[in-house]
Amino acid sequence: GTSGMSLPMADSPDPALEARVAALRRLAAHDVVPAIHEILGLCAAGAEVRLSRKVAGPGRLVGYTKDVRLRFEPPEDGSCRVHEASVVFGATAASLPAATWRGRLIVELGCGVGFAGVVLAALGGRVVLTDLPHLEAAASGSIALNAPLIRSPGSATFCALDWTWPRARVPACGALRQASIVVATDPVVGLESQKDFLVVVRALLGMDGEPPLCTDLEQLIVVHKHQQSYCISGYVAPLPDAPPAVTGVEECEKCLFRRALEDAGLAVGRWQHAAIGFEHPFVECWQLKPR
Repeated sequence: GTSGMSLPMADSPDPALEARVAALRRLAAHDVVPAIHEILGLCAAGAEVRLSRKVAGPGRLVGYTKDVRLRFEPPEDGSCRVHEASVVFGATAASLPAATWRGRLIVELGCGVGFAGVVLAALGGRVVLTDLPHLEAAASGSIALNAPLIRSPGSATFCALDWTWPRARVPACGALRQASIVVATDPVVGLESQKDFLVVVRALLGMDGEPPLCTDLEQLIVVHKHQQSYCISGYVAPLPDAPPAVTGVEECEKCLFRRALEDAGLAVGRWQHAAIGFEHPFVECWQLKPR
């Protein structure tokens, strides 16, 4: 005989779960940009990367471009790698007029393997790459690998800098004092690094009660990739009975990192549109200024 108990169907669809899965699939489709994906693969393989740059001199008037050819060999232990935000920044920097970077003193915060800083040096910037001391070998390796392509007035050197003690390192402070441009690509990956980044930004701009570390700063550029694990509240896994929170790229407007910057007294504006072919729906290029 049969009991009066009805068992739930194993394959009965949960509309909320289905909607969330569909939304995540849409986001995954948005998250791969072919030009960026190709460069990330080349970097991981230690192969040559090409970026198209504007030329100086008469050629600039007719839109001539020239390839910048670079190579990177991220550490085998995976301790740091090239990120999408760095590629978007590098391609965008190369697409700007040559005079944007040529001969300018630029400091990169949190350089990692050094993709952004080395690109800027190849574009003629006098670049000081900074990060924690244990990343010196990775960054210096990238500088050495590309040294033949970095021609005067371009240069690249590494200085150690701990964001939690931004005034403690004399060489880094000296570079920051003279810098006209400071760049950070994907500087935060969670609340801890967000807190540390805010410490160093306040020190750069003199928003911490001390004189500013940067006295000649013209641009503070931050390139940020919105992450489901960190900054976009809509990405957080909902409670079992909650409606699906992920709907699409419009969730970027809810970025917790951007809110934290604004709460710290900074105006967050657009620096540049990404270079053509390198537009990523989750990567934004910002310029920060004190409000």
